[in-house]
Amino acid sequence: MNGQTLVARVAVAAAVYSIDRPYDYSVPAAWQDAVREGQRVIVPFGASNRKTEGIILELAAAEAPRQLKSVAYVFDDEVILTGAQKAMALWMCRRYFCTFFQAANALFPPGVWNRKAETYSLGEAAPENLSEKKQSILQAVREAEKPLTAAGIAKAAGLEDCKRELSQLVKAGCLTVKQQFRQSVREKKINMVRLALPLEQALGQLGKGAIREKREAVLRVVHQAGQLPEKEVCYLTGVGAALVRRLVTLGILESQPVQVSRMPAVPKSETPEPLELNVAQQAAFERLCVLQAAGAPQAALLFGVTGSGKTQVYIKLIQHTLEQGKSAILLVPEIALTPQMLRRFRLYFRDQVAVMHSGLTATQRYDEYCRIQKGRARVVIGTRTAVFAPVDRLGCIIIDEEQEPTYKSESDPRYHAREVAKYRAARENCLLLLGSATPSVESYYAAREGTYQLLSLPERYQNIPLPQTVLADMRGQLREGDTSRISRQLLDELKRNLDRGEQSILFINRRGSARMAVCVDCGYIPTCENCSVALTYHSRNGRLMCHHCGYSQPMIQVCPVCGGSHLRLIGSGTQSIEEELQQLLPEARILRMDADTTEGRVSHEKLLDAFAKGKADILLGTQMVAKGLDFDNVTLVGVLEADLSLYCGDYHAPERTFSLLAQVVGRAGRRSTPGRAVIQTYTPGHPVIEAAARQDYDAFYAQEIAARRALKAPPFADRFVFRFGGPDEHTVQQAARVFADALAVQLAGTPDVEPAVLGPAPAPIAKLNKRYFYTVSFRGRATSQSRALVSRMLAAYDRWPGSRTLTVSADIDPYYI
Repeated sequence: MNGQTLVARVAVAAAVYSIDRPYDYSVPAAWQDAVREGQRVIVPFGASNRKTEGIILELAAAEAPRQLKSVAYVFDDEVILTGAQKAMALWMCRRYFCTFFQAANALFPPGVWNRKAETYSLGEAAPENLSEKKQSILQAVREAEKPLTAAGIAKAAGLEDCKRELSQLVKAGCLTVKQQFRQSVREKKINMVRLALPLEQALGQLGKGAIREKREAVLRVVHQAGQLPEKEVCYLTGVGAALVRRLVTLGILESQPVQVSRMPAVPKSETPEPLELNVAQQAAFERLCVLQAAGAPQAALLFGVTGSGKTQVYIKLIQHTLEQGKSAILLVPEIALTPQMLRRFRLYFRDQVAVMHSGLTATQRYDEYCRIQKGRARVVIGTRTAVFAPVDRLGCIIIDEEQEPTYKSESDPRYHAREVAKYRAARENCLLLLGSATPSVESYYAAREGTYQLLSLPERYQNIPLPQTVLADMRGQLREGDTSRISRQLLDELKRNLDRGEQSILFINRRGSARMAVCVDCGYIPTCENCSVALTYHSRNGRLMCHHCGYSQPMIQVCPVCGGSHLRLIGSGTQSIEEELQQLLPEARILRMDADTTEGRVSHEKLLDAFAKGKADILLGTQMVAKGLDFDNVTLVGVLEADLSLYCGDYHAPERTFSLLAQVVGRAGRRSTPGRAVIQTYTPGHPVIEAAARQDYDAFYAQEIAARRALKAPPFADRFVFRFGGPDEHTVQQAARVFADALAVQLAGTPDVEPAVLGPAPAPIAKLNKRYFYTVSFRGRATSQSRALVSRMLAAYDRWPGSRTLTVSADIDPYYI
């Protein structure tokens, strides 16, 4: 570059919040012609020059020579940060109190960063006064024929761990270390071959002898097919790859690398029936078309009872969007819903559909990302990360079951998919459609206030009635000495369904066999040694397990406190309910669907497919069976422990409970056979339980919005929460106290916030995986001033003494703390 230095301004992964800014690096000559803005790089950072990931934000030529560190590695694939993505990442880091790199990295598919391999060789310095361990390390390196990794050295020297000694030997010059980078995930390509000449002309150049017969066979096979993968040519003709490549070298064949997908092949599906919308669906669709044609950002809430046909409206809207030459994104809250939704949408959109969720392998997600980026897929279906899909000409974003807490990320960046969708709709002038039978209080309030267009589907599709719901009061059964977790009403209905050959869904909001073990004599409850939670009993392995960190221990037989042997299991879980059902209904075929049975990548799909094909009579599950599922033969839904989520000390509790109950009840009777539902409860008179049984959202909303106004909870105010964590409880508590005092001073002069600071207080789970957590919070409106205050406090905390041993994060209106 005419003697000039090319300088890259890089967002660095290792930079903490307080020093988050672009850092300048020189670009080595070997990469200057190929490097681009938005590319991913590896750079040295800090006094130790530790290699870390980065993203090039800007490239510029420096006139005067500068002493800069050099870029160590440049990723040369097509996954780069575009200008629009850069703007989105900047918006996210300001809104969600994270670094720019954290925000930008959320936009990339997983696995695109490097696998770093460090190898060690002998250095030039002469070893002196070395310990026996270091001498054995040098001996292992000296005897090796090639550079060794740390693991290779430890194995050769017979050591368990030697990282500390390796670092010291490198610092002393006795060893040199070389870092090599290899991208974890790349496109998969195969060589496609075709004739470079007309067949007769090509045959004339084959020469004579035995080789001609093999070459001619290759040419005729390729000519007949038009083009074929190189491996398939070899398979069909029995020749080796070298012969095919020789024909390419001679100019008789042409070879071209072609990207192939690692996604499972999509089975050929039947032709879908034409969509027939009823009057309410057609009115909603036509209104959405008008909004989409407005040429400005628009948002609407499609509020329809369960089974009202919201999915048909989604399909019609996406069809209309594609006809306009644009693309669409559909978000679903659970991976469990994706297979059913995919099958339905692929009927209409075939191979234009791409899927994005964490159940795919890293290579599959990379392939889908590239398909979307290149415009080969124009309909994206997935969980919350699909909101970042790099679609071109975005026409609409649809968020199904928009009230679900799974749309909120619990790690940095702590974004909500609904907010990101609003941002994209505003930037790309497209339509945002929120859909639900039980919309969030915030969304319904916005629709009532006119912020969103409110569209209603008040009746079920084809006028199918809502399920008849019965509240089973478990108190009376308990007073009579019956401790069964299945009420008599529910058992009778299950037997009736079995006699009729109809299917049932049972929902319980817990996994495991029982909630906990307890000593009847002294009240001792076994707790996790790493977390401040009671251990859950799992009958399948006879162990007490922690659902947070994975710790487990055998079920205790003797109380370690009082020595008593009177231990009892209390509470219910999917495993114990399954066992009880097998005793009560031995002829019933039961499928259990919870976090334990859906650990595999395609386990959700296999279980739901088996149930849809009638291979089970009862589907028993946790929250993943409560939403969005649609089965023709399900006529009964049972809800166990309906009160469970009502009393968790969180303002979201009534909304979560109503939504879960109304949604799961809505799984019954979605075709011609009327549906029934039995809700088991110990508080049948609770207004939330009663409203859910009636599917009466308006009654629930009326009481809930009044409570939110009194509590100064969203949508009337926001809650800002700082969460502190560390290995020593006293240190964490003291840091949170100092922070709270400093925060109180800052709040005094900030508009739109309340001056009162809440905390420090232990988090609901005060100890998690051997780390203690405390929270500090305040209320106010989420304005630019209040966000700037939070940002200043986080940056100031990073500079405080002792902050490096602790972690702190900030969030607005978290679902879980």
